[in-house]
Amino acid sequence: MSELEAFTVRGHQKIVEHYRQLRDSAKSDAERERFQKLMDEEEILLGRFTEAASAGPSRGGTASHAER
Repeated sequence: MSELEAFTVRGHQKIVEHYRQLRDSAKSDAERERFQKLMDEEEILLGRFTEAASAGPSRGGTASHAER
């Protein structure tokens, strides 16, 4: 995994942790459900990113800067 990919993964993880803290301090069930939904969506996006990153550019990844 490249440094940029690792940086992106850490960013996703920080977002999930932030949503977790907001969920845990929410004052209503509706807020808790909203933050849980956001956490779930972010984890799905992280999974997709890591799958694409592990596949590499030759298998559906993004073009490098030189290829653009």
